[in-house]
Amino acid sequence: MKGRLYIDGNDAYTEYGVYVVKGGWNELIAHPPLKSVESNDWQEMDGIEADLSAPMLDTREIQLKVAFAGLDNRFFTLLELLSDESYHVFECAYIKRTYRLRLVSQPNLAAAKVIGTATLKFADDFPLWGYTYKKPASNVAAYDDYTFDGVNFTTYGVRVLKGTLDEVMKTPTVKTNLLRNISTQAGALYDGKNVSYKSKDVKINCLMRADTLEELWRNYDALLYDLIRPNERKLWVDELGQEFLFYYKSCQVTEFYPTDKIWLQFTLTVTFTAVLRIGDGDVVLASEDKIIIFTQDDENAIDVQTNR
Repeated sequence: MKGRLYIDGNDAYTEYGVYVVKGGWNELIAHPPLKSVESNDWQEMDGIEADLSAPMLDTREIQLKVAFAGLDNRFFTLLELLSDESYHVFECAYIKRTYRLRLVSQPNLAAAKVIGTATLKFADDFPLWGYTYKKPASNVAAYDDYTFDGVNFTTYGVRVLKGTLDEVMKTPTVKTNLLRNISTQAGALYDGKNVSYKSKDVKINCLMRADTLEELWRNYDALLYDLIRPNERKLWVDELGQEFLFYYKSCQVTEFYPTDKIWLQFTLTVTFTAVLRIGDGDVVLASEDKIIIFTQDDENAIDVQTNR
């Protein structure tokens, strides 16, 4: 446990008896979210018109899960250190990342004679702190099932996982037209002439592989940097033969292995600014074994069997 985490230059284990438990790094290494995007949501149009001229990453709160040596008072010495001023430097030598964090709260603590556990909540106000862009470089075999802006996800060492296609093909929520619900009349009066759809959030399930941690972080940071460039991104889904406009929204890490088989499993949440339509105004609904296509010119549905 020694030499894995340094706080303001002090070894967290030897000085305070504290170490990060398995899975405790996940929230810390997840990409920060994007700040709210201003947009126009026209009632008669599908999706939104988003202002992405200068997208900015937001601050975030993360939970660091740690263990400490029983009723050792050194853990409370650490809390005193974290309370002496707002920001502290966390050099995570075990995963080769450095962050500047401020303590927000301690959501829980379970004390025991031998080993105690605690969750410390921090704020990260410095997304991509000290970062200089480097192009991705990966030995993962090229695959063009998913691309954005014409670049394969495998260029970043990422394979897009099962479940993503289902997310892409889910029908977005219908925008509500003029609705009048009069107390003296049964039911309601609804303007049902036209149907338009809201923008929708889509989860892209990713698995990133690398030969070294240096390679992993190079590609991981480059992916975020490229996702938040100005203007909308273009996601190509080869199985559908279609391209979708989107912008990055947030990230969640589910599995992280920094040694031996180095890999990182995470989910990118992106916002589709326009809905999935096939041809001239047709809307897609997806199920496990078939695709149902509804056309605005025909009340009947066409079932297209798939092999998914």
